[in-house]
Amino acid sequence: MSWFNQLFKNNGQIPPAILPRKNDSCWCGSGSKYKKCHLSKDKLYFRDHPKKKVAVKKSCSPGFG
Repeated sequence: MSWFNQLFKNNGQIPPAILPRKNDSCWCGSGSKYKKCHLSKDKLYFRDHPKKKVAVKKSCSPGFG
């Protein structure tokens, strides 16, 4: 594996559903800022694993209740 692929490999860590802001500490517990640690990795992860959209029933729809 090349050094570039190792740099952007997520190492089995799945990012949380709610991500921190850029200047907050990283969710992985490294102690560094999120923008320096996992921001680019998480962008690549969510590009490859899009979230599934969930159908929401509205209160005025005939299927509600």
